Amino acid sequence: MGKMSNDVVDSGGIEVIIQSENDKTAPRCPHGPALLFEKTGNGEEKGRRFYACSACRDRKDCNFFQWADDKISEARMLAREEQNRSKMPPFTHQEYCSRFREFVSFPLEQRRFCVDCQLLILPREWANHVKHKALSEDITVQQLKRPSLLLSPLDNKKSNAQYLFADRSCDFLLDMLLGLGFQKILCVGTPRLHEVIKFRNKEGKSPTMKSLLLDIDYR
Repeated sequence: MGKMSNDVVDSGGIEVIIQSENDKTAPRCPHGPALLFEKTGNGEEKGRRFYACSACRDRKDCNFFQWADDKISEARMLAREEQNRSKMPPFTHQEYCSRFREFVSFPLEQRRFCVDCQLLILPREWANHVKHKALSEDITVQQLKRPSLLLSPLDNKKSNAQYLFADRSCDFLLDMLLGLGFQKILCVGTPRLHEVIKFRNKEGKSPTMKSLLLDIDYR
């Protein structure tokens, strides 16, 4: 990646400036480091460069914008950091892992999932979710191995749309890919396909496939 510094990828009227992997100057929005863009025109001089969100294509989803040559004051930087923190998930990744381990330690009748908050809730938190819609069924370990069956899909096509294929569709796709000789699969926004690959590997019902899930979903 380091050798790609200042290379340009044409994106139809707006160019994406691919910076060095070691370049730490990119500002951050709630979705991570921003991308550097440059407006272009037919026969005209190159336009002014600016930073925008790397994940969302619609300003309604993330309105982050900064001219590349802007000098950001300390007060503005602190305000931005505070705004980024306010849009972060309610728990850190480490806290989510700790909560999950505690959740599975409880007996079946004490495991609840809040549909409104899309969150596994602990018994001490039940009172905070009493007016929310919670699953009446007890959450089994088997359900926890297939989180896409619990979580509502993200469906914003301009940011993080997810495709939750039926198991029959997943089996068809995987059998076809195996038949074509593919054993390494990159699942982009397809968490259920990734789950089925993991499940099939564990069951040993078909040749082992390696899968990597790319998805913007902290859940």
